Amino acid sequence: MNNRILLVDDEANLLQSFRRTFRGKYDLVLAEGGEAGLQQIAKNGPFALVVSDMQMPEVDGLKVLSAARKHSPDTVRIMLTGNVDQQTAVDAVNDGSIFRFVNKPCPVDKLGDILDEGLRHYQLVMAEKELLSKTLAGCVGLINELLSVASPKAFGRGGRLRQWMKQLCKELNLQDAWQFEVAAMLSQVGCIANTVCPTVVNDFAAIQKQLRIQATTSCSIIGHIPRLEDIAAMIGNQYTDVLDPKLPNSVKLGSKMLRMLVDYDVLSETNSTDQAIRFLKDAGAAYDSWALDIFSEMVFGNHEVRSLRVSELLVGMVVETNVLSLDGGILLSYGHELSENMIQRLRSFDRNSIGVREPILVRVPVVRAK
Repeated sequence: MNNRILLVDDEANLLQSFRRTFRGKYDLVLAEGGEAGLQQIAKNGPFALVVSDMQMPEVDGLKVLSAARKHSPDTVRIMLTGNVDQQTAVDAVNDGSIFRFVNKPCPVDKLGDILDEGLRHYQLVMAEKELLSKTLAGCVGLINELLSVASPKAFGRGGRLRQWMKQLCKELNLQDAWQFEVAAMLSQVGCIANTVCPTVVNDFAAIQKQLRIQATTSCSIIGHIPRLEDIAAMIGNQYTDVLDPKLPNSVKLGSKMLRMLVDYDVLSETNSTDQAIRFLKDAGAAYDSWALDIFSEMVFGNHEVRSLRVSELLVGMVVETNVLSLDGGILLSYGHELSENMIQRLRSFDRNSIGVREPILVRVPVVRAK
């Protein structure tokens, strides 16, 4: 676990005193002055603790600790100061989320106790974060497994949506892309609750009513899982015509992107790619125009379709049509990006009595010669 401590002060002698006193006990990084502290945070962060003097020329301690917070919110921030007035304290708490104020001069043994306390706090926060992340990943994985059993068609759609969303987030350079991907993957879980799962119909307005019901049900299920509140909101607001302006911008964008991808997937079942994209563009404000332009480039981008045997499949290829067993059962829905696990399962099916219909159509990117 990261236990590095950044000490920032404009007094070189004091920094060297810290180095001599705490040599061997802590993993210290020293920065002489606020500007040097900012550079250390940007180039060598994150740190478990950042301890900064308040009164420094040009770049003060508040700016250093605020930068540390922005770079790594989990970093424990401690301020050294000889004069804490009320406004300084308020600014430090609001802008830097200070863990502890330390008056200068501070006895070495007391400072050591404070550093130990800060490290324990950091380790506790990170351990809790890791536990929550593993629990969250387990919940998402379990829901996805249940969906694959309850509704293979919905599971297949969720896989396609996640793949498209992953590409979109990369092209749009979005932060917290994992939230968008999980929202796409779990947007179909309403089918587990035996609600209406959309089927292909000629009247697209009618199918959107079904999609609205499914979005509401999916949101209700996902909303009970801690840390997935924004993801549930993305799913639940897909078919909300006028989004609440108080919603986070990421939720509003995610909702529009998710609706675009779901509608495209439904439309492409009975229409060509060109017809489906044209329909989306004609719908206007229902989707984010920037995301739609990039998605259009994605679906019409540089790729080719190949016919391969099971033994020729590679990780990263995208299944262009449903992969069927010899008796016609769907083993893998179209749109899934092949993983090592999926390929091994298909090879296992190919070796036993189930069998796999070959060739399999897959989409692979075309590498153009420069």
